[in-house]
Amino acid sequence: MKAYVKDITFSGVSGPAVVVQPGTPWRFLFWRGAQYVACMDLGGGVWFTPQWLETNSPEDLHCYEPIMDKQCKYSFAQIVESGEARARVNWHYACCNIKYEVFHGNTEADEYYTVYPDGIAVRTLVAWPGDKNAFGGNPEFWQVLEYILINGVGSRPDEVIDHDKAFIFMNEKGEKLLFKWPLPTEDRIPLCKLHPEIKDWKMFIGRINLKNQPSPFVAFLKDQRFFPYKPCVYCGGDHPFFGLFHSKAVWKHWPANPMENFVLAVEAEEDEWGRVPTHTSFLDCNYTSIFADVPPKGCTWNFLVGAQQRPDDRRLLELVKSWATPAKIETGYESRRLPWGLSYGPILYEGYVYAERAYFFRLEGTDKLKFKFTPIEKIINPVFRVENWSGESPKVFIDRKQLGEDSFRWQFDGRFLTVWIKDEFAKPVEVKIE
Repeated sequence: MKAYVKDITFSGVSGPAVVVQPGTPWRFLFWRGAQYVACMDLGGGVWFTPQWLETNSPEDLHCYEPIMDKQCKYSFAQIVESGEARARVNWHYACCNIKYEVFHGNTEADEYYTVYPDGIAVRTLVAWPGDKNAFGGNPEFWQVLEYILINGVGSRPDEVIDHDKAFIFMNEKGEKLLFKWPLPTEDRIPLCKLHPEIKDWKMFIGRINLKNQPSPFVAFLKDQRFFPYKPCVYCGGDHPFFGLFHSKAVWKHWPANPMENFVLAVEAEEDEWGRVPTHTSFLDCNYTSIFADVPPKGCTWNFLVGAQQRPDDRRLLELVKSWATPAKIETGYESRRLPWGLSYGPILYEGYVYAERAYFFRLEGTDKLKFKFTPIEKIINPVFRVENWSGESPKVFIDRKQLGEDSFRWQFDGRFLTVWIKDEFAKPVEVKIE
């Protein structure tokens, strides 16, 4: 597990990139040739990205998004944290058009990717809608997610996508929608027009199924605390607006392409696939598609992002529920009367941070952490963050049995100890770190 900066070459274009290499066949890249957009390199010249913050103006036909920043005037990426247990990268950008004009003068966003050794990351998108001027007028939408496959030179989408089950969209019960490729529509349409049942879903999990590369996925919760949204503008239902792309939504204006002589997008003809880098869109998701509605500054969305070497719906659902449903923590210092999280003593449990997929503790006057860990759903590869750690190499015990060094990863930044445990827990256990 490591994060570093190096030059990489993709489709004949070279440039610097922040690289995060977990212990998996895929890695995370933030490359200048793609305006530092967060991508997953799946091997064989095939990448994936869950997109970025994007808006649009009724005053013109341009999209305002970081991929229009071809010269990287506003976009950059930096390593925030790097170690054996995890890495964190901050990607900052502005929402500009191809002429480098920023929507409302200063619309920006920060994204944080917290990546663990199992190749699973939490993507946290923080929006800073502009207020410097009125350039662009009222926004027409705010997009926060899009399932996008990237094919470099020598790789064609029609050759790497599993045509019979190209894209699945699944809920918390394992109920799923299955789409073949090309997608079953000639125009981009609301997903709820085809499948109104999504209004009752509590969780949204999407995966692109590939033939020979790992299959990437993105999941999020229908919970305003972690994924703010306005009711669907098409059906009025209590769900974010999803747009299903048309049958051959294959584009060539990004990445590894410096072209600036276009408006909105540039289609890639079939005879260009494999000869130029392309990206293919499947499904997008909006904070809102209601005119003039603007998310507040600092509005934040969280996503679970990763891949599977072999697509497995049951396992994917377990991974997402493990992130979405934290275990119950008992240190013995909780209030005996009130179940609000009150506690007092040398070991303080401060809560579960969805944006980091981690349980947070603080030590006061002790160098040992001990607690009862009771899963509600199966917990896979839990992460513990311990403030005020002594700095010494930790020993980890599960039900008094010491874990070997190959069963966990750890790092210490001078304040927090981070421990990532390679294991699964379905029953209560006692955890001790000393």
